[in-house]
Amino acid sequence: MKIKQRTSATSRKNKDPWVRRAFKAGWRNGSVERAETAKEKLHFYESSLQLTFVEWMNANINPRPGYALMKRLSAAYVQGFNKGKGSSENGVPLLLQGTAAAVVCASSEEDSLHDMLNELERLPLQEVIVVLNGSRDNSYTILHSHPLVTVVYYPELLGHDVGRSIGARLTGADAVLFCDGDMVIPAEHLAPFLYAVDRGCDAALNNLNGLLPLFMHQDELTHCKSFLNMALGRSDLGANSLTAVPHALSGRLIHEMDVRHLIVPPKAQALAILEGYRVEAVHTVDVFSGNRKREGNVGKGNAVADMIIGDHAEAIDEILTRRKVSGSMRSLSRMDVALQRNAI
Repeated sequence: MKIKQRTSATSRKNKDPWVRRAFKAGWRNGSVERAETAKEKLHFYESSLQLTFVEWMNANINPRPGYALMKRLSAAYVQGFNKGKGSSENGVPLLLQGTAAAVVCASSEEDSLHDMLNELERLPLQEVIVVLNGSRDNSYTILHSHPLVTVVYYPELLGHDVGRSIGARLTGADAVLFCDGDMVIPAEHLAPFLYAVDRGCDAALNNLNGLLPLFMHQDELTHCKSFLNMALGRSDLGANSLTAVPHALSGRLIHEMDVRHLIVPPKAQALAILEGYRVEAVHTVDVFSGNRKREGNVGKGNAVADMIIGDHAEAIDEILTRRKVSGSMRSLSRMDVALQRNAI
């Protein structure tokens, strides 16, 4: 049986039977798994929970649902599967058509790295690439307990965002999630980025607009991000940026763009938009309250802030260069400048 995704306000009640059906399908498949001989533990993307969920979704749900409904069906299926199998699996099965991977940039993160990787392992990822650089603690040893992880180790600090570029170059996945090792984010809040890319988005951004204060209370970094998006004709993105994690990129974008541009996230974002790639803000993860305070990233005019402002200047320069070459630049009157400034 097939259903069509409903989007009206009255559809929630009508969707409930499908949540119940997802639970029952999970229970049936979990019962089958329970009756079979115990198998060697596989990575989650190869697990019966993930594979049978995808099989059931493909057979019953058409077209592919939005993430909100997909999440409800996934959660119900897991609950039923565990009841049928008599287990307590906590994976987050996703209906993905392509392959998925994660790139984690880490330094001295022994307090959070293990928990962060545990969350990633709840997702159907084929690989997790950890770029460990400048570590002075037990982070390297922790990585050995995670067989899905490929470690790229540099004894010295590489600098901000360099690890993303290295990790991106090493993976061939269709959807790549980018995270930092110092923030433990539940898998349920990472899944929407992968799902958005799998559905055709090329750059799935963390939507922070709802967490920002009024314009008069925003810092200079937020103003830079908003101005860049406005200059790109994407005011709808507000202050959302590839500077913030988590985010996800399509393999298509990674392979067609020089990955060295990922070292300067605002420039990479500008290039993606200028080249016509699909860039969207897809989900909100509060990275402000959980962001680790380090020497150099706190206080007005700190070194990290100065670097990010410089990155945005480089992105603006790319826009101006492109427009000059294409002949689309024009002189702005003082009224034009005032209108654009006040639109931020």
